[in-house]
Amino acid sequence: MIKLFYFIVFITVIQIAFAQPIFDPIGAKSWSLGGSSTSESNVFSCANNMASSTEIKSIQVGIYNQTRFGIKQLNAINSSFIIPKKWFQIGTSINHYGYEKFNQQNMSLGIAKKLNNNFSLGITLNYISINIAEQENTGALAGSLSAFFKANKNLQFGLLIFNPTQSKYNINSHGNVITFGRIGVKYLINKNVFLTADADKTLAQTLILRSGINYALHPNFELCLGYANNPNYITFGFSTKLKQFDLLFASSFQQTLGLTPHLGMVFHGK
Repeated sequence: MIKLFYFIVFITVIQIAFAQPIFDPIGAKSWSLGGSSTSESNVFSCANNMASSTEIKSIQVGIYNQTRFGIKQLNAINSSFIIPKKWFQIGTSINHYGYEKFNQQNMSLGIAKKLNNNFSLGITLNYISINIAEQENTGALAGSLSAFFKANKNLQFGLLIFNPTQSKYNINSHGNVITFGRIGVKYLINKNVFLTADADKTLAQTLILRSGINYALHPNFELCLGYANNPNYITFGFSTKLKQFDLLFASSFQQTLGLTPHLGMVFHGK
């Protein structure tokens, strides 16, 4: 029975390792909210929804790290950079997952523009690479489209469509780059509490629903709780502001495989 349990865990971990997690939502804040990311505006918007970056008014630099289930071979790290300009926003993101024998990268460059006070559009070019030891490496270019809409001061929506052209890797055995869509909503109950939710769908997988609640205990300290399905996760976390820095921590719990810690730091320019 014990051997069977470890075999099931091993197979599950291997499936997760090759499930292209570089396309998962990015950021400790996102994961403290169950992975909800599409309607949020922060430095990791350049990976989650470039259009929502138009709400950012100063240069921001962010670093994010997660180690899935505490397994170092399933480590992911992201660095993101947002530069606000007078007429548009520029964002870059580098996402790395894996270890020396198997790793994936997604390097992206995006641009976003407000069309009016309530509506923004974004476009991003991504280069995705897969590196497997003793095998030929592969890569692909893929685009993504995004939108952000503020219905009123309390309600906003986000939309991301990744790889709508179904780009392929340059080695046929790897097939197409993943194609997916995400739509998200954020509702501010009052100045201290907001709710957020995402629906996430790929062409090959069932619908994933993510949701979370954020409560500001203090202007410089926030607590979050979230949930996601397929697979089921319970998530929680907090963030704190220290002058020009934000420190963020989250943890996601999966019943079979355990806890995944998420750490982040964001620098805000003046």
